[in-house]
Amino acid sequence: MLGLHYLDILAIGVYFLAIIVIGLIAKRQIKGKEDYFMGGRKLGKFVSVFLAFGSGTSADTAISASRETYRAGMSGIWIQLLWLFITPFYWIIAPWYRRLRVITGGDYFYERFGSKVLTGLYVGFSFLFLMFHIAVALTAIGKTVEILTVKQEFELNSIEKQNVKLYNEYSQLKSNLNELNEKEKERFNELEIKVQNDEIQPHYSHLTSRESLPVIALIIIVYGVLGGLFAAAWTDTLQGVLILVLSLILLPSGLQQVGWFSGMHDKVPATMFNIISDQITSEYTWYYILILILMNLVGVISMPHFFATGGGSAKNEMTARIGLVAGNYLKRFTSIMWGLTGVMAFALFGNVVSDPDMIWGYATRQLLGPGLVGVMIACLLAAVMSSADAFMVGGSALFTRNFYEYIFPDKKEAHYVFVGRIASAGMIIGAVVLSFYFNNILSLIKYIWQLPVIFGTVFWLSLFWRRLTKAAAITTVAYSFIMIVVLPNLLPEISWVTQHKYADIIVYPNLFILHTLGINLSGLSVSWLMTINYAMQISIPFILLFVISYISTPPDKRTVDLIFAKLNTPVSEDKEEDERQIEQYLNNPQHPNNRRLFPHSEWEINKPDKTLVVGFLASFGIALAILGFAFLISRLTIP
Repeated sequence: MLGLHYLDILAIGVYFLAIIVIGLIAKRQIKGKEDYFMGGRKLGKFVSVFLAFGSGTSADTAISASRETYRAGMSGIWIQLLWLFITPFYWIIAPWYRRLRVITGGDYFYERFGSKVLTGLYVGFSFLFLMFHIAVALTAIGKTVEILTVKQEFELNSIEKQNVKLYNEYSQLKSNLNELNEKEKERFNELEIKVQNDEIQPHYSHLTSRESLPVIALIIIVYGVLGGLFAAAWTDTLQGVLILVLSLILLPSGLQQVGWFSGMHDKVPATMFNIISDQITSEYTWYYILILILMNLVGVISMPHFFATGGGSAKNEMTARIGLVAGNYLKRFTSIMWGLTGVMAFALFGNVVSDPDMIWGYATRQLLGPGLVGVMIACLLAAVMSSADAFMVGGSALFTRNFYEYIFPDKKEAHYVFVGRIASAGMIIGAVVLSFYFNNILSLIKYIWQLPVIFGTVFWLSLFWRRLTKAAAITTVAYSFIMIVVLPNLLPEISWVTQHKYADIIVYPNLFILHTLGINLSGLSVSWLMTINYAMQISIPFILLFVISYISTPPDKRTVDLIFAKLNTPVSEDKEEDERQIEQYLNNPQHPNNRRLFPHSEWEINKPDKTLVVGFLASFGIALAILGFAFLISRLTIP
């Protein structure tokens, strides 16, 4: 059945049953919006760790790490490990989400700037970002399931057999491309057109991604819509364990077949074990890695799901810190295992698999036996669902709180929860559509890297600078949206651009600007071009925010005072006491909690306390230790 052993189907069935039961149990805990969207703000340390780990770890994180190391060597691990030196900052920012005392990022932007326009833009950005995130995971699991259910030769019909035969001919010609005569080149070009049009394929499956994704999406909708963030948190605990299994399950069998670490080094070029690459062997050079880290540090703070999973749903600030930092360091460690799996797979299957997106599924099929293949599929499903459930709840909260309630205010709590459930389902359906449209993991991930910058620059500055204005925020968001979303999709459609001799450069909006200013970029490597592009994507919005803020009307003082009173007042679990302390801070400018470095300026930068300093340094030390482990494992040649 579907090319799977009955033990595999049993493992998948047990997993599906378990999470649906969790969803039904969690549904009983939902009494209002805060329960559905924020888990009642009472999640403990253990659950918070796995909520952060699960929401940040999806099927694409394992598959993308392995596909990049399969393609570019161990330096490809930076597609996931670039977050390593961002994680210590989570110790600083996690309490902010708890202290802001909001349910969504839209709530914050409305409170800070009093603008429904800006709030609406944030809702639109969030839906786009979250659907892209879910789409990456769905694409990864769809391709993996497809390769795991490949038909055997005797199961192919006559047309499928002929198409596979033609694809094999195409692959043979491609491997000897430099030695082909004119007739063979003509045949290669003919077959290449068929490949590009999906007329011929290397394999046919019992279950294609277009068939499996709607089923997976339906399961996510059922348990996520029922139980909200409670269901997401509880299932992420179960799924977190399965993800840890996922990170290790392929390595023992694969390393044994390749001859362990020494055998892997014998079969793989030495350059594939470089953690930091030169620009010849891979685009992951030190400067490209650095700009990716900076860009994601700017963007991460505005990610919509962070208002719940980043600390907003924790019962106190220390729980928020421990949950966010520990959960994400767990992910950083497993990323190394996933990257090593890709290099190992290259040693075993480098001459067999042409599509890096398929390597995880192919390795699973070749290395695992009956029952374990089912466990692997369950692990991947756990990974995709652990992110999708948190994202869909975050997106539905934004839609309900910051769009629907504006149009239909003063409804009952049950009504808004129902609307939130409908929005959750709509988000998953949208993600399936995006997955079908792009069908490429790396393309989707590059969108995810860039989208948060649209609001990230505004959010960072709004937390530290009182003078930041609504006009500056709206203008900068519009600019970033045009440069990140509109123009990258519009420029490739303009014939003048595509036919230009520097088309591969000016297709990027920021590089297009430099080109029109007469700056010659043609001699630069891809790494340098991307570094320049991303650097401009970060810096220009900050410049706009400062310039426009100084020439526009200052924000309302009482509104800004309330935001910083919240940020400077530790959360009390007693709501009445919490409100009293905020009011006390507002009415007393010399409040003892006021620790501003520049007390008579527009900057709200506090002196760091012992907890912040020690925790940040300890977190940074863990980051160095994990990076050291990555270097060690890449150099290990015994046994």
